Amino acid sequence: MDIARASIKRRLVVLFICVVMAVAGIAAYFEIGKLEDPSFTIKTAVISAAYPGASSYEVEQEVTARIEDAVQAMGEVKRIKSNSYPNMATIYVDIKDEYTSKELPQIWDKLRQKVNDAQINMPSGCVININNDYGDVYGQYYALVGDGYTMKELWDYADFLKKNLVLVPGVASVKILGEQAESIYIEFTASRLAAIGLSPETVINILNQQNSLSAVGQAEFGDRYIRISPTGAIFNVEDIDDLIIGGSGGNLTRLRDIASVRRGYVENQSLKMKFNGRPALGLGISCVEGGNVVTMGNAVKARLKELEEFRPVGIELNEIYMQSDQVAKSVNDFIINLIESLAIVVGVLLIFMGLRSGLIIGAVLLLTVAGTLAIMNASGIFLQSVSLAALIIALGSLVDNAIVVTEGMLVGVERGMTLEDAASDTVNGSVWAMLGGTIIAVLAFAPIGLSPDSTGEFCRSLFQVIGISMILSWVTAVTITPVFGKIGLKVKVIDASNSNQEDPYDKFLFRAYKAFLKGCLKYKYITLLATIGLFAGALWLLTQLDMSFFPDADSVYFTADIYSDEGTSINEQERRADRLVNYLITKPEVKQISEFVGGGGLRFMLTYSPPESNTAYAQLLVELKNSENARKVFLDAQRYIDEEMPEMSGVCKMFSKGSGGGPKIEARFYGWETDALRALAEQARQILEDDPAHNFVRTNWRSRVEVLRPKILKDQMQNLGLTRPAINRAILEATGGAAVGAFRDGDKSLEIKAAFTPEERNNVELMRSLPIWAPASNASVPLGSLFSAFETVYEDNIIIHRNRERVITIEADTKLGENANAMLSRVESKIKNIKLPMGYRFEWGGEYESSNDAMGGMQKLFLPVIVLMFMIIVFLFNGFKQPIIIFAAVPLILIGVALGLYIADMSLSFLAIVGVLSLVGMLVKNSIVLLDQVSADFDAGHDKYNAIVDDAVSRLRPVAMSALTTVLGMIPLIWDVLFGSMAVTIMAGLTVSTVLTLIFIPVLTAIFYKVEPHD
Repeated sequence: MDIARASIKRRLVVLFICVVMAVAGIAAYFEIGKLEDPSFTIKTAVISAAYPGASSYEVEQEVTARIEDAVQAMGEVKRIKSNSYPNMATIYVDIKDEYTSKELPQIWDKLRQKVNDAQINMPSGCVININNDYGDVYGQYYALVGDGYTMKELWDYADFLKKNLVLVPGVASVKILGEQAESIYIEFTASRLAAIGLSPETVINILNQQNSLSAVGQAEFGDRYIRISPTGAIFNVEDIDDLIIGGSGGNLTRLRDIASVRRGYVENQSLKMKFNGRPALGLGISCVEGGNVVTMGNAVKARLKELEEFRPVGIELNEIYMQSDQVAKSVNDFIINLIESLAIVVGVLLIFMGLRSGLIIGAVLLLTVAGTLAIMNASGIFLQSVSLAALIIALGSLVDNAIVVTEGMLVGVERGMTLEDAASDTVNGSVWAMLGGTIIAVLAFAPIGLSPDSTGEFCRSLFQVIGISMILSWVTAVTITPVFGKIGLKVKVIDASNSNQEDPYDKFLFRAYKAFLKGCLKYKYITLLATIGLFAGALWLLTQLDMSFFPDADSVYFTADIYSDEGTSINEQERRADRLVNYLITKPEVKQISEFVGGGGLRFMLTYSPPESNTAYAQLLVELKNSENARKVFLDAQRYIDEEMPEMSGVCKMFSKGSGGGPKIEARFYGWETDALRALAEQARQILEDDPAHNFVRTNWRSRVEVLRPKILKDQMQNLGLTRPAINRAILEATGGAAVGAFRDGDKSLEIKAAFTPEERNNVELMRSLPIWAPASNASVPLGSLFSAFETVYEDNIIIHRNRERVITIEADTKLGENANAMLSRVESKIKNIKLPMGYRFEWGGEYESSNDAMGGMQKLFLPVIVLMFMIIVFLFNGFKQPIIIFAAVPLILIGVALGLYIADMSLSFLAIVGVLSLVGMLVKNSIVLLDQVSADFDAGHDKYNAIVDDAVSRLRPVAMSALTTVLGMIPLIWDVLFGSMAVTIMAGLTVSTVLTLIFIPVLTAIFYKVEPHD
């Protein structure tokens, strides 16, 4: 089929399609979903198990191991990680990469079934909960503060907002963070309790009977049923205070006679939140899956404005992180980069192709971009950093096919052909070569785009957008470009009788290239050896480059993670964290600080993972007024932690771009004996701390904690009719309070706790004299009479498993500006040389593992993609010599890559490696354009030497223009944090490889076909 001629004949249809594409593209831009960075599925469920009264060892053996046994039977499970603590366990279940987000709900159902089946083997009192919403992102993040308001009053207003905001279109869920748990405290005085001869259990039984719900009657009165509901239930603290617990007649004993009843906050909270040093609650709002974050964020802001009249005076709603604003800014910045790239590419075309040709190719380019946006919108591909970068990367290549067609029409016209004949001849002669080259260029991105891991999912739109735009560019080149050329190009009137027609290639640039090429062909083996020498030098230069995974974000946010000794109370940790807040908040560069004590905040971006709860931990989320000051404040904060807070240790961290995050370096030791594991970890810690680039080396098992262990006199306990749980309960009453019931307060349920008065609690010496009711003697006895002694022992507060094995991990970050891979290379052999006990093993984690996982996902697809590329070239040329010649030229890209990254002082990052893969497609595509005409002339019987030289000269402008537009179009990405190294890789690699290819391909062709030069 003559595509070009058919398009020209039906030009009105083609022009109508152009209008539709333009309108659809403009409409798509305003409708398409927008994100700051691509989303990727966090394929992790969290199983929480509470086992009150158990040590971490007991939790590990009786709860964690049994849950792990049940879960590991699932074939979908990739990895199981668990943390066992006193009283509770947390198990993380990671699903294999090949399972998609659509398959996860079914997998989570299967997980629940497995855990529920295992419940029958769990010890009594163990309660299990499964959370498969671990990856939810609460991108609209607020802090609620109010001077003079209690935390309950703040919570009431937060709950009011939650109930209203969850109804906003696009909102998936609303979560409140930092609620301060309340309890009803029944506080006994030890002496009074012993004097009246009542046990706390008796009082509690009476309370629970009065507070319990029971069935009520219903009677038929006439034609209606009437529910009969007696009064007397407990509705407030005063009802509890007034409860009769003994006596008769006029001598009644009420609860207030022996105890005080009050409603108050639990003394040992699990998490506290502050905003700029003021007590706060967090309010997080997540977007529905596939929703438009910007639209949802604007709708939430509009609803909050409507609810403003209901906000109590003095309560403030402060923005912590607004994903909708970040997305709008990020997309706008990238759109500016895209416009700049478009302007550069069109400008290059106008300069080097002439006004008319440049305008034609530029118009085709704009239509291709518009069509791409329309298809993206229809396919559910959002505008975000990666998809927009893909458009910028593709821009230069999108004009390749149009350049070939336009160039062919220009040359044909100069040789006396009509525009229609020139278009037909050009398209028919190169349509399949252009299609094959386009498909190969797209396939180069397939290893990353089709990789099933989170990194591949993050970069998937790179492959999708480049694939859509490149294929569409081929379609527009063979249909729209001939029509535009017919309309816009000038037809030269050629005098058929004039034999001295102008040679279109008789110009300085073509003559210079032709002369140089002839020289290289004359000394083809020297040229080959020189090229090999350059390649060898590039391989050496690559070894001098630092490696990296994903870079830190250029953000106004950073975190400060601060740790005290394990076992530190949350109140003491709060006081210590406040010191750092008070230091930072005075800095003029700091805008605001969100403080989380005992854990982390909500997941407000995908690359932020909330840390495990721990009372000895605090995290600050610091927002600066602009990113230019980030480095200075970051270093000041780290210095203050290191030098001014000796009782603590910690690390300041920038947020990662991509799917990075977590400690930069991790060394894992697997084994069973905790002492041996800690000894190995200590050796690794010393090695890491000796490296000058290290920052905050720690073990994830933390330090051991003191445990006060009363030695029970078993005979005495049994003679008094007591049990170990009864003694534990008495100890609870003497410390934080023992839960004895529940108080219903609207839609909330508060624990009722029995405890001694604050003056008598948390005092080990006083604990000995506190009374405990002895059923056998029907009297109270001192608690201390049941103990022979108190001893202090040290235990592991955290025991960590990975795939059901005990594992201790040494974690380290690097100082700002230091390269983690370079540090790892310095310490790698030293840590590997640590002698391991028999049965123990070691592995690396951190960025090393993440990078290897990402590369592993790509490597599985790399060979099939290369084979497919080779097959396409074989089909195009119907032979094997041309594919071999083309693939022999592929390594030349490393010459420019190594040189470019070295000069730019950039590391060979993961995305730089993706850039190398993309260069393979670009180079192969250009090589096909170069060899296509050579092969055709060989088949036609032309002189091979002249064919090589003349065809190389004729393809100089399309190949050079293709490279030039791609290289210059990448300029706006050079300064992008995420794509900078990729941009430099493509620009330098394509520039050098194009120059070398224009020489190397002809030389190698001459060698393969045994062509000797001649005049």
